[in-house]
Amino acid sequence: MTELAPGAVTTADLYRELVGLRTDITKALERLAVIDAKSQDTEARHNDHELRLRSLEAFKWKLAGACIALSVFSGGAAGWIALAIHH
Repeated sequence: MTELAPGAVTTADLYRELVGLRTDITKALERLAVIDAKSQDTEARHNDHELRLRSLEAFKWKLAGACIALSVFSGGAAGWIALAIHH
């Protein structure tokens, strides 16, 4: 058998490196799949959050309108009662 020069790379060395690289790539792809799944969940929650904010905003304006209508009605009723008492 011939002597290899110091630092020579054999096919067995290349194979071991290839197997290690394949393992690392598999792990990285699994991590990316987990991150992608989490990102889709986050996006769904973000969209749901936006929907909630819009519904709260709409409720706030409806409540403000109801308060204005109630104020006008109660003011009119108080004026009518006051007018009826003085006559």
